[in-house]
Amino acid sequence: MKANELMIDDWVYNKNIDKPMQIYPMIFSQMFRGKPAATTEDFNIFPIPLTTEIFEKNGFEKQWQDDCEYFDDDENLVITFHPKSSNYTNGAYDYIDIEKGCLTINEMPIAFVHELQHALRLCGIEKTIEL
Repeated sequence: MKANELMIDDWVYNKNIDKPMQIYPMIFSQMFRGKPAATTEDFNIFPIPLTTEIFEKNGFEKQWQDDCEYFDDDENLVITFHPKSSNYTNGAYDYIDIEKGCLTINEMPIAFVHELQHALRLCGIEKTIEL
């Protein structure tokens, strides 16, 4: 993963401290200042794979097979996670569907927590992800 794939508040796994951490402005600038070709692996930072357990911990309910769905009637919001183990892609990739008002995103490939955070931000969804 390249540094430019991360945003402030993204969750990543830090092998140096053996636990997840969030990217904060000071950490980000200290790590990558003057190192445009650096990757996060150079600093022992790795993406966190999405799991149904992470979705369930964040208010998603397990649905048919291993799909997880989040409803917020006040925001007119539905988010559905379709893991590759049970979706039509025959194990090719995980994906999410997002419906918020008139906005609809179908089959957006997604594999990591920081990608979910980016998708939510781009759709104007203010949901904090907990690990």
